[in-house]
Amino acid sequence: MPGTGTESTETDSESTTPSGLLTYDGPAENIPVTAQYPNTMEVMATGSSEGVGVFFTFQPQGNALDDAEVHVFLPANSSDTGDLIAFITGSNGLIENNGWTLDGSRADTAPEFPYPWFEMVFDISTDQEQAGHILIGQSAGQPIQVIVLYPAEMADEFWPAANTVLDSLAFDADRLPVTTSE
Repeated sequence: MPGTGTESTETDSESTTPSGLLTYDGPAENIPVTAQYPNTMEVMATGSSEGVGVFFTFQPQGNALDDAEVHVFLPANSSDTGDLIAFITGSNGLIENNGWTLDGSRADTAPEFPYPWFEMVFDISTDQEQAGHILIGQSAGQPIQVIVLYPAEMADEFWPAANTVLDSLAFDADRLPVTTSE
């Protein structure tokens, strides 16, 4: 999310698992996100007064995957997914501001997203031939938004990497909810 006072860091804590996957584990003080990802991806984390975000993007491929991402966002000072849904779908919200088309929403009826934090998905598309989903949920009272955006024609190349991130995505309950001193 755009905001003032944003700080960015490259992968804060990274290790390689026996399976050859890398593990992102945010710094203990402000990013309570852990996930594994393939070595074809890279990670950038941000923090601001609005919350924290972790971007899993592909290393430059020279193709449409260069614009694909799995973006995890935890809003600060919030305990209500309703506020997050309004931010996404409301007038001048995330979908409208990004020029995305809302292709539908599904609550608890998306077996392709079997995550313990998951509650709802918004299916989206763009005029740049991209497809995606905005996943909403919560963990330990913390609203969670995950944007999955990928080139529609490269779904078969995108999903194995994205599923690695999503299947391993975890949130440290001891560091939730995300708060900032404003």
